[in-house]
Amino acid sequence: MRLRILSLPRLLGLFLLSGCAASASGIERQPDRQPGFGALRLDANPEKTFVSIFDDKGQQFAGAARLSKKAVSNSAGGSRALPRSIRATWRSGQPYLTSEGTWTGGTVMGDYTAAVAERIPQEVFDYIRQHGGALRLKLRIVDGAVLVGWDVEQFVPAQGRGPGGGDGGVQYAMAGGDFHEDRVVNGKVVEPGWERIPPAPAQAARKQQP
Repeated sequence: MRLRILSLPRLLGLFLLSGCAASASGIERQPDRQPGFGALRLDANPEKTFVSIFDDKGQQFAGAARLSKKAVSNSAGGSRALPRSIRATWRSGQPYLTSEGTWTGGTVMGDYTAAVAERIPQEVFDYIRQHGGALRLKLRIVDGAVLVGWDVEQFVPAQGRGPGGGDGGVQYAMAGGDFHEDRVVNGKVVEPGWERIPPAPAQAARKQQP
């Protein structure tokens, strides 16, 4: 478990989210109801450009013009349905954004899918229900695959102060999945991350796109 200092707006958002996380993100799996996630971390290794992420219904829920281990996209703000699977595409050349905010044109360099909801253990949701916090979904785009990771993000107020009353941060627990990002303190890597690339049979076949 590790602690990181966050800006006040992010902390307030996480605090409000944590209040409903036990019911939104900590539910038991049911066939007609998917658990939720409250934060998304998206990066790539090596660098990828013009990235679009779609859920199992074909709706885009994330994207970035450039991603790498240092160029990271983080988002939070309310519980969202956890997708059963995701599809990631990335491009080169001169793509452009559609009115829906999706990259199109250029040359498709990668198009892969990965299972999400079924991979996250029930113990993670049980932890959220018992201890609070929000599920953080982590996706990493690599050559030949999309890696899926997760952990629980929890608000930690400064000692003796309530939320919004001073410096605070978040701690992460119950991490799992295909990778773990580097731990960086003051711009220096103090704990190298790791990756486990899925074996070829477990990877989704690459889709061809016109």
